[in-house]
Order: sequence, then structure tokens, then C-alpha cells
Amino acid sequence: MRRRLPPLNALRAFEAAARLGSFTKAADELAVTQGAISRQVHALEDHFATALFNRGHRSVTLTKAGSRLLPPLSEAFDQIMLAAERVKERPGEVRIKSVPTIAVRWLVPQILRFQNARPDIQIKLTTSWWSVDLAREDFDAGVIFAETRAPRANADLLLVERMTPVCAPSLLEGTPPLAAPADLAHHRLLHSDSKHLDWKAWLSGNGITDIDPQSGEDFDFLDAALQAAIQGYGVAMGDLLFIEEDLKAGRLVTPFDMPPTEVGAYFLVYPEEENSDPAFQAFRTWLREAAESVQKQLP
Repeated sequence: MRRRLPPLNALRAFEAAARLGSFTKAADELAVTQGAISRQVHALEDHFATALFNRGHRSVTLTKAGSRLLPPLSEAFDQIMLAAERVKERPGEVRIKSVPTIAVRWLVPQILRFQNARPDIQIKLTTSWWSVDLAREDFDAGVIFAETRAPRANADLLLVERMTPVCAPSLLEGTPPLAAPADLAHHRLLHSDSKHLDWKAWLSGNGITDIDPQSGEDFDFLDAALQAAIQGYGVAMGDLLFIEEDLKAGRLVTPFDMPPTEVGAYFLVYPEEENSDPAFQAFRTWLREAAESVQKQLP
């Protein structure tokens, strides 16, 4: 069946002008004249027999028809751009996007060890608070955090959070002291997630009902909460995966002789059509084995 598409150059001109809100800015982006953009948009409006822009003296706004056309058109151009990027061969290169906490405290050391063992493979790491969108971003895989360790499609479970309260040694015998969970009522709870899931899970899992998990102070990420704890500002929930060095150095201590609580988990996710590239598969195997090894060493 023959595809009857609108003129592609006109679609491109419209999408740029609509996205940028300006014929002039669209002309700059596409390296053409403003007149060329205007002619292409007029040609598209003739094709649809409807206006796509309301034209003011120095501004343009989308009509109802234009507003309907822009989102799927922008998505289509994004997909074309992504497909074009993926066609380019990058032999021996693996592109990973990761949430920051695991990237800084675990993933980067693993990458360094891997590249020492496999100097023929380059790992390109990008960190972001926004989880990877493999349908729209040019990455081979991503490392994401999930609130449950339940199996996920197209994903390998790497690490399960094992959370326990941690604080500066000075808090143990301070005023007031921190010797039993009930003493938490007199200390500031430090949170690294807005839902306070870590504290809720630990308190609930240990049958502690007289401490309010909503109290305390929020931080944007785990490292900030842990640094505040190191400074004696309060008691944070620390992931045993990431605080080994702080515990060995005595910067942090675990005030209670109680088991950690499993909360969320970190996964390696990859596209639905699994990447068969040998470089990616080598790195994937390395990460899975490293994760399995560290999990076995935890109490």
C-alpha cells in the first residue's frame, strides 16, 4: 500500500516553528530563511485545507488543528533522529545511563575495573535523576531504581537495597543518647526520598510503632543525607551496599544491633530487542557477576 504523506519539508518547517513558537527561530534552526519557513507552512496549510497558526503582528500561536498535529509529529522526528543515531556503528562502545547514587558509589568503580580487564571496550556513562527512556534516548542500557525487587521485563536485577539506621559516633553517647530505637524520638530523622519509604520500611519491619517516619528533614539524594549524618545532624537510613567505606573509617556507625531491611532494588534495563553486541554482553555479564558477588558478602 502506497503511503500518502504530507510534504516532509513542510512538516519539518511546521514542527520547528510550532515547537519554538517562532518562524524566525525555526529558520535559524533549519538554516533557511524566514520566508522559506513561511512558504513551507503555507504549503502544509494548503495540503490540509486548514490553518495551523494564528498569525499576530510579531508572534504566532497554534490553532486547534496545529495543536493536534505537533505532539505526534515531534515524537516522529525524535524517533527518526534516534534511529539515525543507532545506525551509526560504535564498535567497542557501550552507552549507559544511570541514576546518580548507584553510579557514584558502585557503578563507577565497576566500570574502572571492567575497563582495566577489557581495555578494548569503552563505557560511556551518563548520570541523571531522570530514568533512562530507551525508546527515545540513544543508550544501550540503563541502571534504574525501583521501589520493589519484583521481576521486570527486559531487565536484570543487580542489587537489592539493605537499609539500616546510621549516624555519627558522637550521637551514641550524646545528649540525649542514642542507644535504643525508642531514642530516635529525640533525634532528627534524615530522609533521602520524599515518600520516606526507607524509614517506614525499617520501622515497620522491626515492629517499631512509636516513631513517626514522617518527622525529620528531607534531602534530594542519599549522599546528602549521609553527609548530614556524618556531621552529626541526625540519623539517616544507609544502604549497606554503599556505606562500607564510611563504616570502616568510623565516619558512620550502626547504632542498633538489628537486621537491615530490604526496600527497593537497582536493575540493568535494556531495549525490548535485546542488544546482541559482544561489547554490551561482556559488560552486562561483568555487572551481573559483580552484583552477585557483593550481595553475597553483605550480612
